[in-house]
Amino acid sequence: MGLDIKKTLSLVVLIFFLPSPLLSGEGHKHRHIPFGSIENYIRVMEDPGRAEWQKPDRVVDVLSIKPGYRIADIGAGSGYFTRRFARVVGQDGVVYAVDIEKGMIEFIEKTKREENLTNIRTILASPDDPGLEPGAVDMVFICDTYHHIESRIPYMKRLRRVLRDGGRLVIVDFKPEPTPVGPPLRIRISRKKVIDELKKAGYVLEGEFYFLPYQYFLIFVPSR
Repeated sequence: MGLDIKKTLSLVVLIFFLPSPLLSGEGHKHRHIPFGSIENYIRVMEDPGRAEWQKPDRVVDVLSIKPGYRIADIGAGSGYFTRRFARVVGQDGVVYAVDIEKGMIEFIEKTKREENLTNIRTILASPDDPGLEPGAVDMVFICDTYHHIESRIPYMKRLRRVLRDGGRLVIVDFKPEPTPVGPPLRIRISRKKVIDELKKAGYVLEGEFYFLPYQYFLIFVPSR
Protein backbone atom coordinates (compact mmCIF):
# COMPACT_ATOMS: atom_id res chain seq x y z
CA MET A 1 0.00 0.00 0.00
CA GLY A 2 1.45 3.34 -1.02
CA LEU A 3 1.77 6.39 1.15
CA ASP A 4 -1.12 8.27 -0.50
CA ILE A 5 -3.55 5.41 0.09
CA LYS A 6 -2.43 5.14 3.71
CA LYS A 7 -3.09 8.83 4.20
CA THR A 8 -6.46 8.51 2.52
CA LEU A 9 -7.54 5.57 4.65
CA SER A 10 -6.43 7.27 7.85
CA LEU A 11 -8.50 10.28 6.91
CA VAL A 12 -11.54 8.18 6.15
CA VAL A 13 -11.15 6.43 9.50
CA LEU A 14 -11.69 9.74 11.25
CA ILE A 15 -15.14 10.31 9.87
CA PHE A 16 -16.46 7.14 11.43
CA PHE A 17 -14.69 7.62 14.76
CA LEU A 18 -16.44 10.93 15.28
CA PRO A 19 -20.12 11.36 16.17
CA SER A 20 -22.29 11.48 13.08
CA PRO A 21 -24.81 14.28 12.56
CA LEU A 22 -26.81 12.23 10.08
CA LEU A 23 -29.52 10.61 12.18
CA SER A 24 -28.39 10.83 15.78
CA GLY A 25 -30.80 12.67 18.00
CA GLU A 26 -27.94 14.04 20.06
CA GLY A 27 -26.07 15.15 16.98
CA HIS A 28 -29.16 16.90 15.70
CA LYS A 29 -29.69 18.64 19.02
CA HIS A 30 -26.15 19.97 19.32
CA ARG A 31 -25.44 20.43 15.57
CA HIS A 32 -22.06 18.75 15.99
CA ILE A 33 -19.98 19.02 12.82
CA PRO A 34 -16.84 16.83 12.64
CA PHE A 35 -13.66 18.55 11.39
CA GLY A 36 -15.04 21.95 12.36
CA SER A 37 -17.06 22.56 9.22
CA ILE A 38 -19.46 20.95 6.81
CA GLU A 39 -16.95 21.53 4.01
CA ASN A 40 -14.25 19.46 5.70
CA TYR A 41 -16.72 16.74 6.63
CA ILE A 42 -17.96 16.47 3.03
CA ARG A 43 -14.38 16.36 1.74
CA VAL A 44 -13.75 13.25 3.82
CA MET A 45 -17.03 11.60 2.82
CA GLU A 46 -16.27 12.19 -0.85
CA ASP A 47 -12.61 11.13 -0.67
CA PRO A 48 -11.78 8.81 -3.60
CA GLY A 49 -10.14 6.34 -1.22
CA ARG A 50 -13.55 5.41 0.17
CA ALA A 51 -14.37 3.54 -3.04
CA GLU A 52 -11.66 0.97 -2.28
CA TRP A 53 -13.66 -0.55 0.56
CA GLN A 54 -17.19 0.82 0.08
CA LYS A 55 -17.31 -0.48 -3.53
CA PRO A 56 -20.24 1.83 -4.37
CA ASP A 57 -20.61 0.93 -8.03
CA ARG A 58 -20.82 -2.79 -7.27
CA VAL A 59 -23.28 -2.12 -4.43
CA VAL A 60 -25.56 -0.28 -6.83
CA ASP A 61 -25.14 -2.91 -9.53
CA VAL A 62 -26.11 -5.93 -7.40
CA LEU A 63 -29.29 -4.20 -6.20
CA SER A 64 -30.73 -4.60 -9.72
CA ILE A 65 -32.31 -1.15 -9.69
CA LYS A 66 -34.60 -0.54 -12.62
CA PRO A 67 -35.30 2.73 -14.47
CA GLY A 68 -38.26 4.40 -12.85
CA TYR A 69 -37.46 3.17 -9.32
CA ARG A 70 -38.12 5.44 -6.37
CA ILE A 71 -35.40 5.18 -3.72
CA ALA A 72 -34.93 6.76 -0.28
CA ASP A 73 -31.30 7.23 0.76
CA ILE A 74 -31.58 7.60 4.55
CA GLY A 75 -28.68 9.49 6.10
CA ALA A 76 -27.63 10.54 2.61
CA GLY A 77 -24.79 12.75 3.87
CA SER A 78 -22.98 14.27 0.91
CA GLY A 79 -25.05 12.24 -1.58
CA TYR A 80 -22.31 9.65 -2.17
CA PHE A 81 -24.86 6.98 -3.06
CA THR A 82 -27.70 9.36 -3.93
CA ARG A 83 -26.01 10.52 -7.12
CA ARG A 84 -25.24 6.97 -8.22
CA PHE A 85 -28.84 5.92 -7.68
CA ALA A 86 -30.09 8.95 -9.58
CA ARG A 87 -28.12 7.99 -12.68
CA VAL A 88 -29.56 4.47 -12.62
CA VAL A 89 -33.24 5.24 -12.00
CA GLY A 90 -33.29 7.79 -14.83
CA GLN A 91 -35.67 10.65 -15.41
CA ASP A 92 -38.71 8.49 -14.69
CA GLY A 93 -37.37 7.62 -11.25
CA VAL A 94 -36.79 9.61 -8.06
CA VAL A 95 -34.15 9.47 -5.35
CA TYR A 96 -35.02 11.05 -2.00
CA ALA A 97 -31.89 12.23 -0.19
CA VAL A 98 -32.88 12.26 3.48
CA ASP A 99 -30.67 13.87 6.10
CA ILE A 100 -31.10 15.91 9.27
CA GLU A 101 -28.11 18.18 8.57
CA LYS A 102 -28.96 21.29 6.56
CA GLY A 103 -25.41 21.67 5.25
CA MET A 104 -25.51 18.21 3.72
CA ILE A 105 -28.84 18.94 2.05
CA GLU A 106 -27.43 22.18 0.63
CA PHE A 107 -24.41 20.32 -0.74
CA ILE A 108 -26.63 17.73 -2.43
CA GLU A 109 -28.74 20.50 -3.94
CA LYS A 110 -25.58 22.12 -5.29
CA THR A 111 -24.15 18.94 -6.79
CA LYS A 112 -27.43 17.86 -8.33
CA ARG A 113 -27.56 21.18 -10.18
CA GLU A 114 -23.95 20.86 -11.30
CA GLU A 115 -24.51 17.31 -12.56
CA ASN A 116 -28.04 17.97 -13.85
CA LEU A 117 -29.52 15.24 -11.66
CA THR A 118 -33.03 16.65 -11.63
CA ASN A 119 -34.53 13.43 -10.27
CA ILE A 120 -33.05 13.98 -6.78
CA ARG A 121 -35.41 15.31 -4.11
CA THR A 122 -33.85 16.43 -0.83
CA ILE A 123 -35.61 16.10 2.52
CA LEU A 124 -34.37 17.87 5.65
CA ALA A 125 -35.76 15.39 8.14
CA SER A 126 -35.97 15.02 11.90
CA PRO A 127 -34.16 12.18 13.75
CA ASP A 128 -37.38 10.21 14.24
CA ASP A 129 -39.19 10.94 10.98
CA PRO A 130 -37.78 10.60 7.44
CA GLY A 131 -40.46 12.89 6.04
CA LEU A 132 -41.64 10.40 3.41
CA GLU A 133 -45.23 9.69 2.44
CA PRO A 134 -46.74 6.17 2.76
CA GLY A 135 -45.98 4.02 -0.27
CA ALA A 136 -43.44 6.53 -1.57
CA VAL A 137 -40.53 4.27 -2.54
CA ASP A 138 -39.50 0.91 -3.96
CA MET A 139 -36.34 0.77 -1.87
CA VAL A 140 -35.00 2.27 1.35
CA PHE A 141 -31.20 2.34 1.52
CA ILE A 142 -29.30 2.89 4.78
CA CYS A 143 -25.51 2.80 4.54
CA ASP A 144 -23.11 3.41 7.46
CA THR A 145 -26.00 5.02 9.35
CA TYR A 146 -28.07 2.30 11.05
CA HIS A 147 -25.88 2.31 14.17
CA HIS A 148 -26.55 6.05 14.60
CA ILE A 149 -30.34 5.75 14.69
CA GLU A 150 -31.46 5.97 18.29
CA SER A 151 -35.01 4.54 18.36
CA ARG A 152 -34.37 2.00 15.66
CA ILE A 153 -37.36 -0.31 15.92
CA PRO A 154 -39.99 2.50 15.84
CA TYR A 155 -38.03 4.19 13.04
CA MET A 156 -37.91 1.00 10.99
CA LYS A 157 -41.64 0.50 11.53
CA ARG A 158 -42.18 3.98 10.14
CA LEU A 159 -40.01 3.15 7.14
CA ARG A 160 -42.04 -0.01 6.53
CA ARG A 161 -45.03 2.20 5.75
CA VAL A 162 -43.16 4.19 3.10
CA LEU A 163 -42.35 1.07 1.07
CA ARG A 164 -44.51 0.18 -1.90
CA ASP A 165 -45.74 -3.38 -2.38
CA GLY A 166 -42.69 -5.49 -3.16
CA GLY A 167 -40.35 -2.87 -1.71
CA ARG A 168 -36.99 -3.60 -0.05
CA LEU A 169 -35.01 -2.24 2.86
CA VAL A 170 -31.21 -2.36 2.45
CA ILE A 171 -28.85 -2.12 5.42
CA VAL A 172 -25.08 -1.75 4.97
CA ASP A 173 -23.09 -1.25 8.15
CA PHE A 174 -19.85 -2.19 9.87
CA LYS A 175 -19.13 -5.61 11.33
CA PRO A 176 -18.42 -5.62 15.09
CA GLU A 177 -14.76 -6.49 14.63
CA PRO A 178 -11.54 -4.49 14.20
CA THR A 179 -11.27 -2.96 10.72
CA PRO A 180 -9.01 -0.28 9.19
CA VAL A 181 -12.04 2.01 8.81
CA GLY A 182 -15.27 2.31 10.71
CA PRO A 183 -16.76 3.55 13.98
CA PRO A 184 -15.54 2.50 17.43
CA LEU A 185 -16.37 -1.12 18.23
CA ARG A 186 -18.50 -0.03 21.18
CA ILE A 187 -21.13 1.54 18.93
CA ARG A 188 -21.18 -1.07 16.16
CA ILE A 189 -24.18 -3.35 15.86
CA SER A 190 -23.88 -7.01 14.96
CA ARG A 191 -25.56 -8.54 11.95
CA LYS A 192 -27.59 -10.75 14.28
CA LYS A 193 -28.86 -7.78 16.27
CA VAL A 194 -29.86 -5.96 13.10
CA ILE A 195 -31.82 -9.00 11.93
CA ASP A 196 -33.47 -9.36 15.36
CA GLU A 197 -34.43 -5.67 15.47
CA LEU A 198 -35.78 -5.72 11.94
CA LYS A 199 -37.86 -8.80 12.78
CA LYS A 200 -39.44 -6.87 15.65
CA ALA A 201 -40.09 -3.99 13.27
CA GLY A 202 -41.91 -6.27 10.84
CA TYR A 203 -39.29 -7.41 8.30
CA VAL A 204 -37.67 -10.65 7.21
CA LEU A 205 -34.20 -11.12 5.76
CA GLU A 206 -34.55 -11.82 2.03
CA GLY A 207 -30.94 -11.80 0.87
CA GLU A 208 -27.34 -10.93 1.68
CA PHE A 209 -24.12 -10.05 -0.15
CA TYR A 210 -20.62 -10.80 1.11
CA PHE A 211 -18.19 -8.83 -1.08
CA LEU A 212 -17.73 -5.81 1.21
CA PRO A 213 -14.58 -6.32 3.30
CA TYR A 214 -15.65 -4.52 6.49
CA GLN A 215 -19.45 -4.42 6.33
CA TYR A 216 -22.48 -6.65 6.17
CA PHE A 217 -24.94 -6.02 3.33
CA LEU A 218 -28.48 -7.14 4.15
CA ILE A 219 -31.72 -7.03 2.14
CA PHE A 220 -35.04 -7.09 4.00
CA VAL A 221 -38.67 -7.16 2.92
CA PRO A 222 -41.77 -6.53 5.04
CA SER A 223 -43.11 -9.70 6.64
CA ARG A 224 -46.58 -10.81 5.63
